[in-house]
Amino acid sequence: MKQSFIFCLIFIMGYTMVIGSTTALQAADEGFVPLFGGDSLEGWKVSDWSNVRTPQKVSGTPWKIEDGILYGLNKRTWLISPREYCDFVLKLDTKVTRGSNGGIGLRFPPKGDPAYTAMEIQVVDDRVYYGGSARTEQCTGSIYDEIAPSKVATNPVGQWNSWLITARGSQITIVLNGVKIIDADLSRETKARQQKGPALAKRPLKGHIGFQNLNGTITLRNVMLKTLDGADEDFMLLFNGRNLDGWVNVNCAPETWTVRDGIIVCTGIPTGVLRTKRHYENYILELEWRHMKEKGNAGLFIHSDPLAAPGQPFTRSIEVQILDGRNTENYTSHGDVFAIHGATMKPDKPHPAGWNRSLPSERRCKPAGQWNHYRIECKDGTVALAVNGKVVTRGSQLKPRKGYICLESEGSEIHFRNIGIRELPGSNPPADEVAKKEQGFRSLYNGLDLRGFKQAKGHQGHWRAKNWILDYDGKSEAQDKNLWTQEEFGNFTLIVDWRLPAEDGTEQVPVILPDGSQATDSNGKGLTTSVPVAGDSGIYLRGSSKSQVNIWNWPVGSGEIWGYRTDKNMPPDVRRAATPKLNADNRLGRWNRFEITAIDDRVTVVLNGKTVIRQAQLPGIPKRGPIALQHHGDPIQFANIYIKELEP
Repeated sequence: MKQSFIFCLIFIMGYTMVIGSTTALQAADEGFVPLFGGDSLEGWKVSDWSNVRTPQKVSGTPWKIEDGILYGLNKRTWLISPREYCDFVLKLDTKVTRGSNGGIGLRFPPKGDPAYTAMEIQVVDDRVYYGGSARTEQCTGSIYDEIAPSKVATNPVGQWNSWLITARGSQITIVLNGVKIIDADLSRETKARQQKGPALAKRPLKGHIGFQNLNGTITLRNVMLKTLDGADEDFMLLFNGRNLDGWVNVNCAPETWTVRDGIIVCTGIPTGVLRTKRHYENYILELEWRHMKEKGNAGLFIHSDPLAAPGQPFTRSIEVQILDGRNTENYTSHGDVFAIHGATMKPDKPHPAGWNRSLPSERRCKPAGQWNHYRIECKDGTVALAVNGKVVTRGSQLKPRKGYICLESEGSEIHFRNIGIRELPGSNPPADEVAKKEQGFRSLYNGLDLRGFKQAKGHQGHWRAKNWILDYDGKSEAQDKNLWTQEEFGNFTLIVDWRLPAEDGTEQVPVILPDGSQATDSNGKGLTTSVPVAGDSGIYLRGSSKSQVNIWNWPVGSGEIWGYRTDKNMPPDVRRAATPKLNADNRLGRWNRFEITAIDDRVTVVLNGKTVIRQAQLPGIPKRGPIALQHHGDPIQFANIYIKELEP
């Protein structure tokens, strides 16, 4: 007996030394990765021991990590992983002090007591804590209150115990100090033994990992995890919990999207989107969200273009609705899916009003203030949305079916967290089923205020930020009434959306010929034609009013370069090139989009997808200068002002 004890002690000491000296590189070779990055608990949450939804009720710091060793300090709490896991092998060492009680939580949801919502592997000094009367399913190594260990393999209090816990589907295997103590198929556990929670067969197969300290002190080290059979190994975090690396603010103010306590916090103001930096096609996307205000509105966009659609704060995409407390026969707050701004899809079942919108089969979302979980699976042009664990919405024939992923801001505060993706094999879709690719544009207007523009005295109350629209009443009192950028630009492509109001009455405007001159009658008198009154504006390039890209309601169409077309001292070829080749304006009251490219002294203008000015030479145009939205005494609205600077 004594020799056996000495042998076991030597074995344990030797095993501990080997484990203690195992390098991260060796662990990586085995497929294991540390659950904690260095001496940091960043992203991990601490909750009350009885319900992981409840923040810790104790004061002080209940968990700390030093030199790779995690200490639970007698504070009746759970320490909860930032993300969820499905199939895995968890490897770690634990040690408890006299009378201590703790545990290892597996696959638990973000609410309730993990011992009864999922499973807790017990780690306890059962002789002292239970006063010698512990049931076997309460002892170290048990699936607490459900399955007892088949053997006693625990080292004495104060010594390290080494665990190898394998979770593969419903099969759970626990090896403690080299001894297999549990090998159970949870699908066979159809009856709850203690009646404090559902049967193990009904508990989730995916969820958080966590560590409990209920009493005394529990210490952990070498906490490593290996995912199995692709269940999680390709599941990558889209949000790192610290900052917005990997994301692009498309059209919002910097303060619209911030990070706090491992959460993306969106103010909801202005309306706009935050998108990923790259395209995705086939994947499983998971995230959690909560509205902070009743009736709040937001969304998740998939297969998105990189920039907002013309005249809109949102992108062409498929929207997965994130809405609170607004339910009718035609739309719900429980996971509608629909196409927006030129995208298309086929709902899985007919919509009551014939809309291109899939409604959920069941209403499962929780109200404002509570976290909801979305799981979106996109595959070969189909989408399936699971809300809080159950698929409720489907769609097919998605177009685009590859693009960016976006979070939406739409008027009220919303939080996002635990955003991860597992990519699936792609299908190489045709080009017309793929969203546009990012081309390096950045927004010049943030939707909240006029930062980035010169705030001349007299502009206030006239040039106004009205959510995603930059509104001008035509009545600035400034000496220079135009709205200029603070930055100067050389070669660039500028995108600007604009809209003229339809006013009462008509006016006479010149008829312009292709060579830039005004048409005349047989007597040489300039010809005019009657058009609805709509006003006038334009875009000044590089600080020059001469290089004005015009906005108006003339038959020649918007986009002409006024200062060059009307300058009779310019060569005929210059005046001709500065005259629009066609009228591409949308009907009054509708949005238009300019795409203006200036390279050296050449300018090209694309209006609503049609080239109206091609490589017009503008002799004498400055090499650099600011850009202005023109005052012409008339109301006009602008939106979606983006610029991409080009090499000289």
